Amino acid sequence: MHRDEGRSKHAVKAGMDHEEGPVASGMIDPDMDLDIISNTYRAIVDQEAFDAMIDSWQAKLGRIPDDEKASTQLSSTLLAQLALARQTLDGLDIPAENDPLARAVQDVPGPALVLSPEGRVVVTNTEGASVLGARQGSFLDLDRIDPRSLDAFRTMMRAANKRANRSQAILRMSPVDDGDPILAEAWLLAPKNDGAAFVVIRSLEIEWTDRASEMLAQAFGLSAAEVEIARIFFRVRDVAATAAARSVSLLTVRTQLKSIMAKTEAPSQVELMRLLAMTAGRAIQDRQGKTDTWRDPLGREEMLSLPDGRSIAWTWLGDPNGRPVVLCRGLPMCYLLPPDSEGQLRDAGIKLLALSRPGFGNSSQHSNLSPLEDNLAALRGFLDHVVKAPCIAIGLSNGVLPLLAEASLRPDRFQSLIAIGYTGVLDRSGIRRLQPTQQAMMRLVGMLPWLVDLMAKQAHRMIQTYGVDWYIERAYRTRPLDYATCTDPNLAPFIRNACSHLLSQGHQTFVRELILARSDIDPVIDTLSVPLTWVAPKEDGVFDETSFRRIERRNPRIRLQPLEKAGELALYQQTFRIVDLIVDTANSTTFGANQTFPTSL
Repeated sequence: MHRDEGRSKHAVKAGMDHEEGPVASGMIDPDMDLDIISNTYRAIVDQEAFDAMIDSWQAKLGRIPDDEKASTQLSSTLLAQLALARQTLDGLDIPAENDPLARAVQDVPGPALVLSPEGRVVVTNTEGASVLGARQGSFLDLDRIDPRSLDAFRTMMRAANKRANRSQAILRMSPVDDGDPILAEAWLLAPKNDGAAFVVIRSLEIEWTDRASEMLAQAFGLSAAEVEIARIFFRVRDVAATAAARSVSLLTVRTQLKSIMAKTEAPSQVELMRLLAMTAGRAIQDRQGKTDTWRDPLGREEMLSLPDGRSIAWTWLGDPNGRPVVLCRGLPMCYLLPPDSEGQLRDAGIKLLALSRPGFGNSSQHSNLSPLEDNLAALRGFLDHVVKAPCIAIGLSNGVLPLLAEASLRPDRFQSLIAIGYTGVLDRSGIRRLQPTQQAMMRLVGMLPWLVDLMAKQAHRMIQTYGVDWYIERAYRTRPLDYATCTDPNLAPFIRNACSHLLSQGHQTFVRELILARSDIDPVIDTLSVPLTWVAPKEDGVFDETSFRRIERRNPRIRLQPLEKAGELALYQQTFRIVDLIVDTANSTTFGANQTFPTSL
């Protein structure tokens, strides 16, 4: 296997047929170059300018043949200006969050979260995760709702689905540590499409942190015992309740409170409570507005640490003692099958292992290796130490590339392979049908990867500013089925979690995925000895059955299975049909048995 340097020998045109001949090396087209430079700078702060920048690049690339000399067709003046734009971008602060769902949990000095209409966590802040155990993509545990507030909560959830008229409520929330209930406000946040609403739950109270205790002790010279009395008094707001919590007399607490009031110069208990509230609020201020870091929505993530320092993370669905089937995600906003599929997998005796490839989630990325080498090292470590036997493996989009590469070298590792969705190695002509942004980036990453790094960093900045909806609008607005899937509020938890999974370590993972897509492994298709089923969604904007069928003529062990009513997000759109395929494949492949193709979808 050759080291992948980001340029495939199997180059593909950008999808724009043109009659112009090759442009002379280094030729400057002033107007076109000026458009690219202008739009690149504007795209740093203007979300609409990103589209104009892509259009400018498409026009430029349409005049440049896709070959090994392509990079020489970009003038040194243009590249110098773009390098300066990259330097400018590196020096800017992270932008303010304008995503309406993320804004709903900002500046809240306590737990805050947003629920989908069916009750899954769409977004949560760090306090929501730590105090209420909220995990993006999972259902909110009803034990976190105080029994006195369950009826109000259920009414709010019905209202979110337009089955009740209530728009606001005050709820009592129960912390995971069984502490005192927290008062919280609940209100509806309507989506753009006027469908079912999201439910926002935000604490009305301020959490007391260790930092608040430290500040109180250092600022006023309070003893450890006095700090503890102040903390409890702030929480329970009553002298008798404070005494009960400390298991001391009322007189002792009153004496300690007088000492605290003297040291803090608070003339009354009301003023002391005001001071404690300001201290607690200041202590938590640096955490306000921070959404929780990416977490496995199933709460089952496991980690493998190898001697070379590599970390490999994965989670699972189905039968905990079942037959292992490996799932490798790709660039589409799908990390794993929706949890609704778990019963189907469990009944079939399958344990679906969702592997986080290098740079995704909590799996380490090793930039000293090419993307293909990095992915192969992680896959081999996972197969050797976790799976430990021949298995069925599934690749979503680019996720199939390391599986193909390893199957070409070690076919004994796999009983069967399933590819879901499009990737260039299965049919290079499909690149011509990609979205303009994808086309431009695929071309540029094979010419000068640092240019794509600049574009990806701009896009990441826009996602940080405007939320994942900014990306969804550009990726799927010309694909009605995928766009409708993305705007379904009940699927928002999964899509946002998959986006966080991709970007948890920064934009570099996206760039390396594009480089991986150009890996020179096309000959593997002709020599593959492991059965491969390619599930091709018919509404992903790339599907061309005549073109795709050619792969079957190249290798009789490969079968194409078109998937109706499915796009790039097929895992969400045809979940049960895909699980049926996995189960059928498992039933038709047994250890040592002759392997056959599953029945048609």
